[in-house]
Amino acid sequence: MAKLQMKPMLLGVALLAVACMSIVALILSLANYQRVEVPYSTQYGIVFDAGSTHTALFLYQWPGNKENNTGVVSQNLMCDVKGDGISSYVTNPAGAGESLRECLDVALAAVPKKKQKTTPVYLGATAGMRLLSLQNQTQANIIIAEVSKFIQSYPFDFRGATIISGTEEGAYGWITINYLLEDFIKTYRICCCKLKC
Repeated sequence: MAKLQMKPMLLGVALLAVACMSIVALILSLANYQRVEVPYSTQYGIVFDAGSTHTALFLYQWPGNKENNTGVVSQNLMCDVKGDGISSYVTNPAGAGESLRECLDVALAAVPKKKQKTTPVYLGATAGMRLLSLQNQTQANIIIAEVSKFIQSYPFDFRGATIISGTEEGAYGWITINYLLEDFIKTYRICCCKLKC
């Protein structure tokens, strides 16, 4: 007899639960939802262009929440390193690294503290170091090691210091010029238009 009285009560509880869930589902379906955009977080990157006569630091920034990291990159600042290029430090390799201090300090002040550990730093050495490496590979390696050690003393994400080939230097220059002239954007628009038409 008790079992017969429990069945209507369980059925009533089940119906009440279904009714409540239906009301919640109805409210959610009628609610006007808006996609909440996460405010973008600026990302930074540092490049040293270590040429034959001088070295320059370039600090770049871009919006970090773009799909596939496709945000537009802009140059935030440029700092000329005092003195000659790093290849001139043959008799004082540690001085090559020390010469970067002032510009690294400028970059350190420009990049927010919470972004410093995730800010990549690269150094690309060009003609002067290429020539030195042909004349004295050991000395060129020592200078690159000293520069690397000095940059690593800063809280940035050091990604390497290398002597780039003339071909690489030309390719980077071509990419830079076309980026600045917005030729990549124009080409993208033409391609997209042709595909849609």
